[in-house]
Amino acid sequence: MTLTARLGAGEELTALMAKLPCAAQVEIAGYAGFDVVILDTEHGPGETSALEEHLRAADAARLPALVRVGAVGEILAALDAGATGVVVPHVLDAAAAEAAVAAAHYPPRGRRGLALSTRAGRYGAVSLADHLRRAAAETCVIVQIEDREAVAAADAILAVPGVSAVLIGAADLAMSLGHSPEAEIDAVIAAAGRAGVPVMTVSNSIADLRRPGVQAVAYVSTNLIRDAFRQAVAGTRAKAARGREPLVLLPGMLGDASVWDEVAPALTDVAHVRMARIDLDHSIAGMAATVLAAAPERFALAGHSLGAIVALEVIRQAPHRVTRLALLNASARPADDAQLKTWAGMRDREFATVVHAFAEANARDGTLERVEAMAHAVGPRGMRRQLAAQATRPDSRPALPDIVVPTLVLTGAEDHICPRPLQEELAAGIPGARHAVVEGAGHMAALDRPEDVAAHLKTWLEENP
Repeated sequence: MTLTARLGAGEELTALMAKLPCAAQVEIAGYAGFDVVILDTEHGPGETSALEEHLRAADAARLPALVRVGAVGEILAALDAGATGVVVPHVLDAAAAEAAVAAAHYPPRGRRGLALSTRAGRYGAVSLADHLRRAAAETCVIVQIEDREAVAAADAILAVPGVSAVLIGAADLAMSLGHSPEAEIDAVIAAAGRAGVPVMTVSNSIADLRRPGVQAVAYVSTNLIRDAFRQAVAGTRAKAARGREPLVLLPGMLGDASVWDEVAPALTDVAHVRMARIDLDHSIAGMAATVLAAAPERFALAGHSLGAIVALEVIRQAPHRVTRLALLNASARPADDAQLKTWAGMRDREFATVVHAFAEANARDGTLERVEAMAHAVGPRGMRRQLAAQATRPDSRPALPDIVVPTLVLTGAEDHICPRPLQEELAAGIPGARHAVVEGAGHMAALDRPEDVAAHLKTWLEENP
């Protein structure tokens, strides 16, 4: 089945975005089971003879090959070299999409110039009729939507006959918009659904999840190499960490792993530190289940703010797996009416405005930009999931007496988001829990006073279980 037919049939596909001048990577991709390779001449080597060598490698591995061109004028050379199709960047409107389709197809559909002496024409070894029939059936034209004006024109662009798929360029789209493009990506996916056009996205990491409505995902070759090296390094470090207790760290609301950047390095001599995410689920129970699915069999657990609430749910779901517990800037109480009203308002406001207000309320002592950066990393979709989860917060107070592992409750002396009495109540409810106050810290204690937070956590990790 041709690539065009597989796209039309709705088959989920995985592509390699090849950016390195190495034909062997193309063969490896085919033998490894990739469905298609995209040879990137927009941001990679594009010299004609090198391109032909990469296309020969794709043919050897029976791997359909697309070429991402730098401009419409390069389409003919890519197809003559034997590409299955082209990816055309920065398509701004329907006219640009029509120009790309016309450049890729022979008359009467388009205006591609004919030469059977090319590699695509098997150097004259095939008949004109066979060549034209094959080109009409197999040639793919994938347009890239990656500009502000293209989002507004998405319906018109994707209605152009001959557009085989759309590749959403999230990075350039973010640059064009000046903010996270989550809503715009959703809008393009919706437009593609209306037009019946398959959607392709580029993944930055093998850990990324396939977004709903996306049929094809392209993994960048350089990123795959980066991830492989990181995994190898992590494996080496894991071997070195044997004998140290695994420690899972959870961020708070609109936070990511970087909240622990100054704390985690100080703990590596007593713990094997792992980070976990709490922005993938719509409920506290779901967040806890996700943490448990990725965690070691037994582990120490520390959570900040919303992460601490998730930590309490983790120990409820699997008390036998948690060896010790640290709760930073946290409360055991369920959401009250005022909190629910605040969170509902956050859902209805523009994301950038919410982020700035959140950072101003949580940050202090020069940490405003870091809090904003973490919130933008979580993004509006992650925020909406977290807001939905906040509404499911259980009353943890009745279950506190069941916690029997060494527990630390850590409070910022100037925490106005989760006042000190709530944290004292939390500590008092857990048998034997130690309550410590970090002077000069607010709600983001790990950012405000990382040395003090690390010292308290290190003492907690060294306690006998």
